[in-house]
Amino acid sequence: MKFSASIITGTGKGKGLGFPTLNLDVESVPKIEEGVYACFARLGEHGIRVPAVMHYGARPTLGAPPSCEVHILDNIITIPPHSLTVEIVDKIRDVANFGSAEKLSKQLGTDCKAARAMLCVSC
Repeated sequence: MKFSASIITGTGKGKGLGFPTLNLDVESVPKIEEGVYACFARLGEHGIRVPAVMHYGARPTLGAPPSCEVHILDNIITIPPHSLTVEIVDKIRDVANFGSAEKLSKQLGTDCKAARAMLCVSC
């Protein structure tokens, strides 16, 4: 699946966990199953295609409302674009409550490793 969405201002919780994200306008994201996905993201209309991890749905560990957020692997962007095109490759896992920010951060690291393998980054 491939879609484009506008980037909105987030809460900064991803950055606080060590995984900064580009937050997408949930209203412009197609309805998909909640979860964490390996994907590619195109930064802006004509930007570069980069490997990423996307979260879509509830955020029970953080007690925050549902969102769609994309973490660019290796944080290679310096100026966030106004829009993002996402190409979903495969689902990594379902949304889960990890009980603490520390456990969630550890899981996000595992998710990034899984995404690298699925996307064949540095193969």
